[in-house]
Amino acid sequence: MSKRIWFDNQVRRSSAYRSLSKWAMLVYLDFLSKRQMEQMKGRSGRSDSWIIKNNGEIVYPYSEAERKGISRRNFCNAIDELIGQGFLDIAHQGSGGRAGDMTKYIIDDRWKEYGTLDFRPPKNPRKKDTRKGRGWAAHHAKKKKRQVTKSIPEQAVSSDKNDTPKRKSVKVSNNKSDTPKRREKKANGSNHEDNQSRGQLSLWSNDFDTIL
Repeated sequence: MSKRIWFDNQVRRSSAYRSLSKWAMLVYLDFLSKRQMEQMKGRSGRSDSWIIKNNGEIVYPYSEAERKGISRRNFCNAIDELIGQGFLDIAHQGSGGRAGDMTKYIIDDRWKEYGTLDFRPPKNPRKKDTRKGRGWAAHHAKKKKRQVTKSIPEQAVSSDKNDTPKRKSVKVSNNKSDTPKRREKKANGSNHEDNQSRGQLSLWSNDFDTIL
């Protein structure tokens, strides 16, 4: 026996519903299938209306959405859409644990005033889990860190270290080898010229003494 989904035609014709994305529509249908409808009877015994018996106790974890082919990102964006446009509200904010405290939702009817001045914001907007020490937030933070670490090339650091010493060693060795040679040549050249001049002076002076 298939389970029926109660779907109000007023919802289908509303501008709020027609402005939802594909994933938000699918998630909303899943929420409708989780309702436990109860018929309320008036004094005369006739059915007057229906209520959601488990409203405020409905859970829809990320793991269930992933099993249905909805990624975590699409599911998160769909929840934000449904809350922002008046289809859902949060009765209890979960802690983000896998088997622990889960978020409980309310199927709301604020969508009826969507786009008007009477539209009411959600009583309990969804809070982003910024913790990194436990729960799903910790699991996906570690997973993202591993992906980033793998994408960094290992040779990037080693290549920088190898290039720097080579450049420095070449510069230092060239400067040291060039400077002494130039000074040595200049010094040898000046000493040779001094020796020649002294030798000439002494030779001419001796000859001059001999002539006299």
